[in-house]
Amino acid sequence: MPAVSATACGKLILLGEHAVVYDSPAIAIPITSLRVRAVVEPLIGEVQGTIRVKAEPLGIDHNLTELGKDHFLANALGLLFSTLGLLQTPTCRITITSELPIAAGLGSSAAYAVALLRAMSAFLGHSLNLQELNTLAFQSEQSVHGRPSGIDNTVITYEKPIFYQRGAMIEFLQPIREFVFVIADSGIRKSTRESTSQLAADLKADPQRYQPHLDAIADLVKQSKRSFQIGDLDALGSAINANQEHLSALRLSCPELDGLVSVAREAGALGAKLTGGGKGGHMLALVTPETEAAVAQALQSAGSPRVFSTRLYPGE
Repeated sequence: MPAVSATACGKLILLGEHAVVYDSPAIAIPITSLRVRAVVEPLIGEVQGTIRVKAEPLGIDHNLTELGKDHFLANALGLLFSTLGLLQTPTCRITITSELPIAAGLGSSAAYAVALLRAMSAFLGHSLNLQELNTLAFQSEQSVHGRPSGIDNTVITYEKPIFYQRGAMIEFLQPIREFVFVIADSGIRKSTRESTSQLAADLKADPQRYQPHLDAIADLVKQSKRSFQIGDLDALGSAINANQEHLSALRLSCPELDGLVSVAREAGALGAKLTGGGKGGHMLALVTPETEAAVAQALQSAGSPRVFSTRLYPGE
């Protein structure tokens, strides 16, 4: 049986993170330039059913049984094997590499799951269709984030911009112009589970203070769908800035993110905000080709340990 390789992209939430957990809409886009790769190959000379997993970015080089059934990689494989009705696990080696940083708001856990599920299902001769893959990736995300929105696994599975609302049909968006984004790392690592748990506690303790910000974010997303599709940069930039103010009011930003957001705006970004779970991770800035270099340089000078650009092309 030959080796099988599969990849998955990262994601950016353009508008609507956290509100989307409470059944409001969000807009998300793929980062196709940063990928997770999973390779599955036969393991010769080992006991039948042995699965060896090496994922250097996660510090893993163990047999699958050593990870424990609650580890999200073991969980993803368990879900797949159960779905396929597998009676005997394969004897194989899994190698996972990644260009995506962990706990950074770029969808790394969903990307790991999608790449792994794609590679292993193909290795077993039962390649999943996109709906099956998305369902299993979402179930895997539940073991990582507790109450995920479903947006990460969806945009990463389909690799298209989406207007997403839990319980509604996925709407794929096709902008008519190119978008350029500069993304910067705050250098702070926080899990999405931590920030979603904090927000849930805040909402329970003081709903009159926090719920209006979630409602305002939902309105921004609805109003911005058309701006995104027709390429109205000024309107989209204003919405991104407003979204950041509401996220800050929800205690989901941090001084490092706030500083980078301010620097990006001062350097010419049309809009800038945190992306993903918040409390750390990354921020994004909507720029033009003319301001891209200046914004990137300003963010580097401000101390971001990693700055990169990504483009979204018409019709993607």
